[in-house]
Amino acid sequence: MNLINVKQPSSSLLSGSVLGSIRLLGLLLSILLSLPSAQAQQVPAAVYSRYVTLTTAFAKLSAQDEQQTKAKAESNQILINNIADFYQQQREHSTERQLLASNLQLQVLLSQQDSLQGYEQSYEVVTQLLSLSLELEQQLTFQQLAAQLAASLIPSTDANKTPNIKSWTLVTQHLNAWFKLVDQLDAKQRETYKITNAQQASNAALLAQAYYLQDKLTAALAPSKRAYKLVPKNESYLKLLLALLQRLEQDQQLNKHLSIAVVDFPKSKDYWERLAYSYLALEQNKSALSTLAITRNQGLLTAQGYRVLASLYLQQQQPRLAAAVYLEGAEKKLLLQDSAYFKGLSNAWLMARERSKALVVFSQAASAGIKLAKHDQQQAQLLYLEARWSEAESAYIALLDRRVENKDQKTLLMTDKWRFLLAVSQIEQGKKAQAKDNLLLLQTNQYQGYSKGWLAQL
Repeated sequence: MNLINVKQPSSSLLSGSVLGSIRLLGLLLSILLSLPSAQAQQVPAAVYSRYVTLTTAFAKLSAQDEQQTKAKAESNQILINNIADFYQQQREHSTERQLLASNLQLQVLLSQQDSLQGYEQSYEVVTQLLSLSLELEQQLTFQQLAAQLAASLIPSTDANKTPNIKSWTLVTQHLNAWFKLVDQLDAKQRETYKITNAQQASNAALLAQAYYLQDKLTAALAPSKRAYKLVPKNESYLKLLLALLQRLEQDQQLNKHLSIAVVDFPKSKDYWERLAYSYLALEQNKSALSTLAITRNQGLLTAQGYRVLASLYLQQQQPRLAAAVYLEGAEKKLLLQDSAYFKGLSNAWLMARERSKALVVFSQAASAGIKLAKHDQQQAQLLYLEARWSEAESAYIALLDRRVENKDQKTLLMTDKWRFLLAVSQIEQGKKAQAKDNLLLLQTNQYQGYSKGWLAQL
């Protein structure tokens, strides 16, 4: 059972290191298939010549300085229109001719950096290609590209707000198709097609995010585990997996992976504290305590960590250690000296039977304008036990002045207790007349019995 309501640190699934790794133009230029010579021979010479001319012109256009004259800009637009016309013309012809024209058209569209319209049109081009009879390597290329284009159909400013379910559904559709092809390949084929662990992990992480943003957490778990297993030192994949395990409340698995995380990333206060809280969820409080103690020794403990560790020390009957944690947290400016702080620290000193130190805490709380529950009663009792008779007398007088006018037995007993201890405090100071008056005001049989011996001495 948790001692306090522990707020678990959250991990954003839309990690910039994952989605931000999509560089579509660079990906296109590196993996889009150049036509093999055998295929090039199947394209009419005039068509291929036109492709080369347009490609060369576009390459020059891309390399030009951004400061262009109006005439040059118009000329460039004519070239882009010519490429679009070339693409449309080839759509009615063979697969080879469509691949050739699509390659060029995609380069044009994806050169429009961060253009949502460019991504939309690029996605249309790629899905058109996927409807053709493609070779295995081409299917792998275009399924992956289609998935990443679909992910890019969501503006980055909206990615953490309202998920575009339709676009993320397309992502899962294309990546599942890609993995279905990849899983059928043997090791030699994966090497031939340059299917690396890093590539699989990146696609698996994107697939997990796509499922997550459709609120399909269970479906997201398998690809998330796959990404982390393939590249275990990638922290973004680890955060993705931990966030899913936490959302799915798979406490044992979360604890297992956090135990690994603190080894792989020992300087992260997030993983250390989350490991401690996962032990709390499993009701392994001693393990939680030792983990937080290690975190504290490393100087990584947060404000919440200090509060939880102190609370655990109190639970384990180690009040002096709890008090040390409270004091250190305040000294480091991590713990505010609020009512929770003063209550916890005073309880620690009371449990440790350090009455004078508890009185100091009560005094500090009062100076800070903080009123603790039963503060006045505890302070009065501590002053009495410490034989600080004058202060105890004042404290009990204040309690009696504020007592509730209630005639039930419980209230009468409490009032009589205060009045009896007030009288004893006065006797210890030699104020016999005042003490006698208070002893005669006692109303309950219990305290009237206690007072007889004292009255006989006055």
